[in-house]
Amino acid sequence: MKSVSLIHHSMRTLQMCLMVLSVMISCSEEPITTSDPRTGIDYYQFDKHLLDLYGIEASIMIPNETAGIGASFESEIIHDEGDFKWQITAGRNFNIFIEDYGDYQYRMPEFIRKLEAQDIFKTQIIEQKEDYVIYKRELNLSSKVISTYHLYGVKYINGVYYEIRNNEKGDSKKVIDFILKSFLSFKSINTQM
Repeated sequence: MKSVSLIHHSMRTLQMCLMVLSVMISCSEEPITTSDPRTGIDYYQFDKHLLDLYGIEASIMIPNETAGIGASFESEIIHDEGDFKWQITAGRNFNIFIEDYGDYQYRMPEFIRKLEAQDIFKTQIIEQKEDYVIYKRELNLSSKVISTYHLYGVKYINGVYYEIRNNEKGDSKKVIDFILKSFLSFKSINTQM
């Protein structure tokens, strides 16, 4: 008789603990995070821009004047009707160049191959993912070393491969970090809510 009562008491205690645990989990204020570094990016210093008026059914986040990278001017999207190239600027320091490559899917491997084969600059890959690469270029002059940072990426949106890069002359690491956030935000309008 005593063992049945002890088992009954243990079961009630276990049920009570599970109930308290489930209430605590459901009332947690912290958001659930995933291991994907692309989720949870804070875009509080960015403004959303729709590119459908410029021929791309997509949106992109561009830094605003609070970013502290010289983006004190209103963003500008430069595109000639019927052309396959776009330039997005936000002040003198932030420039993104987008080019439409249609259904040609080999732009990224071609770029990596060319990057590794060039011998003018000392190049160091900082970060490489499936759809983008961030790299540092150094040019040794007689008196000093000049380092610049670059982003090259390819996004597949609505059946089209878009090449995205920063200015050829390069940028500071801080500006490249903002360009990377913009690149990661470049998404189809059709898949957004």
